[in-house]
Amino acid sequence: MLDNIFQNIINKYINKKNKKIYYLFFSVFKFLTKSNFILQFKDYKFYASFNKKSLSRWMLKNLKVWDSENIEKAIYFIEKYNGSFIDCGCNFGAYSIPIAKKFKNLNIYAFDASKKAIYNLKQNINLNNIKNINYFNIGVGDKNTEMYFNEDVNNLKNDGSFRFIKKKNKNKNKIKIYKLDDFFKNKNIFLNRNIIIKIDLEGFDFLALKGLTNTLKKSKVIIFIEISKMLLDNSKNFSTEFYLFIKNNALNIYDLNLKNKKIDKIIKSLNSIDAKKETVGDYIISNHKLL
Repeated sequence: MLDNIFQNIINKYINKKNKKIYYLFFSVFKFLTKSNFILQFKDYKFYASFNKKSLSRWMLKNLKVWDSENIEKAIYFIEKYNGSFIDCGCNFGAYSIPIAKKFKNLNIYAFDASKKAIYNLKQNINLNNIKNINYFNIGVGDKNTEMYFNEDVNNLKNDGSFRFIKKKNKNKNKIKIYKLDDFFKNKNIFLNRNIIIKIDLEGFDFLALKGLTNTLKKSKVIIFIEISKMLLDNSKNFSTEFYLFIKNNALNIYDLNLKNKKIDKIIKSLNSIDAKKETVGDYIISNHKLL
């Protein structure tokens, strides 16, 4: 009964600009139910819950699409360049679901090391009756190996914080990690000449980028990437390695407004970031000029 009432409230307010009354309902119902609810955005849907550890809670609270600006920009590039789409750190499908619905004839490749994330992705795939998302429960890095993976949400900020850990831990599972260059080749995955990639891997982002060296040489690639302090934990000297990788591969870096950014300034911002902040920002890396 309560679930039906709140679902009807969601349906009423999700497309309204003024959501002040909805926020009042949210503040009350969050104590009354633990069920999943359906958020209908344009032509795609997501399950969302009141669970404080779930990324979907933000969408339920705000009745907005997660990372909408980035998703719209990715869609723009896919349309402009007839590009393939790869989602590294797909989680519940925030990017893959709307892009799969927009481009029904495009094969999408989604990766996540978390079994829980892949379960949530599959739930949203079924909810939307999507047939063109190929998902893989593996890690993505700069070499083919195995590492312990922490997806104990009780000890993390939320279910978007699952990550690989260096120390051996009997209570954690080992997950296989692959270089995307090798994975595409071994699985006979044939991508378009232009490739759009989203990377959000809780500190493994640069390692995943290094695993794309061959792809960067033979394809036109556009990469959405988050620059955060966690990158510093997975490289011996991230600042130098990242600088040299960008320069040696003749890569361009842009902000989301497609304004060119200098690599040395980004590194300086990362090294001087406030202790309370985790990220410098979202950037676009490309091996060809976007302007």
